Amino acid sequence: MNIHFICRGNVLRSIIAESYLKSLELKNIHAISSGTNVNWGDQQEKEYFNNTLAVLQRHGIKQFAKDVPTQLTQQRIDAHHDIVVFMNQRVIVEASTIVTLPDTIQKWNIVDIGEEHRTDTDNRESYEEEIYQEITQKVDELVKKFVR
Repeated sequence: MNIHFICRGNVLRSIIAESYLKSLELKNIHAISSGTNVNWGDQQEKEYFNNTLAVLQRHGIKQFAKDVPTQLTQQRIDAHHDIVVFMNQRVIVEASTIVTLPDTIQKWNIVDIGEEHRTDTDNRESYEEEIYQEITQKVDELVKKFVR
């Protein structure tokens, strides 16, 4: 089964979901992640990615993370679409402008840093931890529902 997690920059939410699912080491489960707006040339994006690696390190699963973010493409959607999980509605809207979405998708409501109630830049680390907890809970629910 192929599970594809998609967020905006592929530097926080989808990386956490992919890494956490991989850390569960479930047989016949292949997890990937992508972003709708990857900008690896941006120094701030690299900083955010490194912050995410630190979160994963704190939880003992950094070794399951990939080295760089990946841009969403039609080829990635077509090859990895048994389950496609979008982190929120904004990501679905952005994705629909660059790829044809599969018929069945899942939408989570994971608010990114800089959106809605997560706008205080001094709280970035606590937001990252909240996001980690929200995503791991959602991944656990996904596993219970779809993976037997």
